[in-house]
Amino acid sequence: MEPAPLPPQPRSALRRYLPLSVAGVIVVGFAVALIMSFSGGSSESSSDVTKLDPNAQQPPELATTNDVTGTKLPKLSYVAFDGSTNELSANGKPLLINVWSSTCVPCVTEMPALEKVWQANRENINILGLDYLEPPDLGQAMADRTGVTYSLGRDTKGTILRSLGGVGLPYTVLVSANGTILATHSGALTETQFAELVKTATGK
Repeated sequence: MEPAPLPPQPRSALRRYLPLSVAGVIVVGFAVALIMSFSGGSSESSSDVTKLDPNAQQPPELATTNDVTGTKLPKLSYVAFDGSTNELSANGKPLLINVWSSTCVPCVTEMPALEKVWQANRENINILGLDYLEPPDLGQAMADRTGVTYSLGRDTKGTILRSLGGVGLPYTVLVSANGTILATHSGALTETQFAELVKTATGK
């Protein structure tokens, strides 16, 4: 009498389902690749991505925009690079305030353009560049690098930017000779745009 055959040895759950799992992964991967090819490879549109500026400075403590156009320039003071404290004032002339920092790439781009406008209009308008929340050596190095000669100072605590409604850098504020804020702009400006602001304030 022949011995009864041995019962088949049980296969582990891993070995039993591994082929199915691999096949499933391949199918899912193919489906994802197909969907991505139609959607452009991202859940965000390309236009949304290009609108983002990785170099723009967005101070985290600034949550909202305060429209200060048409109001009087608030009583504020800034620290000059020589350590003196000065009042922020139009002093009987239109004043263009530009807030910047050495880590802001658009700021570096626009400062030479602002210098050209300053050289062409220095008899008609005052320009003040304010370094935002930086040690003085970094701000001075940037001023030296860009070659600007208009007045400079430091917004040491960020209070000036906040008080003028700023939420990012660079930030420009145009003030009339009587101290009324005529316009504000967040973002870099060209030489032509700066000249237009000067013309708005001076009529020249």
